[in-house]
Amino acid sequence: MKNIMKISAIVALVIVSLTSMTPVPSNTLISSHEGKNLFFTLDSQAKSSIIKITDKTANTLFYTTVYDNNYAKKFNLEQLASGTYYFSIDNPQASVTYTLDVKGDKIAITEKEEKIATSVFKVIGDKVILTLSDEELKKVDIKITNSSEDEIFSASEKVDGSFDKVFNFEKAIKDEYTITVKDGKKTYFQHVTVG
Repeated sequence: MKNIMKISAIVALVIVSLTSMTPVPSNTLISSHEGKNLFFTLDSQAKSSIIKITDKTANTLFYTTVYDNNYAKKFNLEQLASGTYYFSIDNPQASVTYTLDVKGDKIAITEKEEKIATSVFKVIGDKVILTLSDEELKKVDIKITNSSEDEIFSASEKVDGSFDKVFNFEKAIKDEYTITVKDGKKTYFQHVTVG
């Protein structure tokens, strides 16, 4: 029995190690030379990416979640007024934000900011372990939503420097879930598939 437990622990460690070495999914955003059109592609390694377009005041103009498949879309932004907009892609591996400059009937990509996520989550079977540690950490907001964007769980907890929590999905209904954790400075996402 002890040997089985040891082998199971080693297999789980290897799977977690391989998962953390997954390459950052590639995406491409190209602006059209004529008109206010953007062409976007995302490869299938993206593992549940959230794609959105926002304006300077953080109003969401477009929002969708892509689950584990290739995604390509042409965005016709003819209705946008001149100004600055943001096109962002968030997934467990990375966060990419493109800054868009709209002037007249032209749209230009002026900046690309990419942040590779340091994983605060570990997935072991149907359990997700969250570990946060920061001297300035005072409060953690947690939200879990399903594939229909329904809020399944929500909590706000005061902490003093570090926070650990285990989310158990063993008895959860078959669905796609997103765990969102905000620590006051950063937002972390973990997508979980049950079933």
